[in-house]
Amino acid sequence: MKAKTMMRRMTMSDPISSVGETEPVMTGHPRVAALVAAYNAERTIRDAIDPLLAAKPDCQVYVVDDCSRIPVSAYLQNTDGRITVIRLEKNAGPAAARNAALIKILAAGFDYVAIADADDISKPDRIAKQVAFMDANPKVGACGTWTRHFHDDIADSTFINRRPGDPRAVRRLMFFNMGVSHASAMIRCEALRRAGLYSQDYPAAEDYDLFRRIGQRYELANVEECLLNYRISPGGQSMTRRRQQLYDRLRIQLRYFEAGAWQAWVGVARTLVTLLMPSGLFQTIRSGLRARGGGS
Repeated sequence: MKAKTMMRRMTMSDPISSVGETEPVMTGHPRVAALVAAYNAERTIRDAIDPLLAAKPDCQVYVVDDCSRIPVSAYLQNTDGRITVIRLEKNAGPAAARNAALIKILAAGFDYVAIADADDISKPDRIAKQVAFMDANPKVGACGTWTRHFHDDIADSTFINRRPGDPRAVRRLMFFNMGVSHASAMIRCEALRRAGLYSQDYPAAEDYDLFRRIGQRYELANVEECLLNYRISPGGQSMTRRRQQLYDRLRIQLRYFEAGAWQAWVGVARTLVTLLMPSGLFQTIRSGLRARGGGS
């Protein structure tokens, strides 16, 4: 997901506010930009984008085509100018792809960025409810929602992930894993200017790193309603990818470690145990938790 000139690594110390110096700030445009990173998503991307275009308040949709085999522009019509497609010359991965769009979004003067994966489906009122929540809670830098997880070939929900709404509970959860669903997140643009964009140092957990940084400066929260249908890929997550995600999570936990918080110690210990656990045992425990409605 990105053009060569946009693929440098972004860190906490990057002067993000400077990205707007080369592009004029837009006037009379929507307050919300929806960011969709797409890679070979021709089968599902229409389902992801249509609810965003139908949302009130209006959204400008930025689609980053991470060098898909079929260019997004070949099958995605932009009849009213509300879809901006950015195609990358080489496949760059989720972090660099989203950063390519965020540079343009921050320069254009939007208030909020709504994250949307190319295979998920937002509820019609997702944007309106998150905007209302963020407007009413200026200390919150990012908020997610509850998510309904589903398979294409299963009629009923696999499970509903109900993360806590209270920022204090979310903060405690962030010591262990993501306390906010990244797939359903709305992020305050000012929070991105202050915390920085996605880091490419954690390719399997770039969202966790970003939200740990935002959480150092703002509160994190969730709208306690199911406002996103989260599609589970048919093959699931490979064990190699899962172990990389755990390894990256451990590195992030150690980077932002708070010795005075007992949750920080337990979080690191739990990640270590999970990382060392045989894959079969891990899947058995995870399936059992989901069967009881816990999610993950």
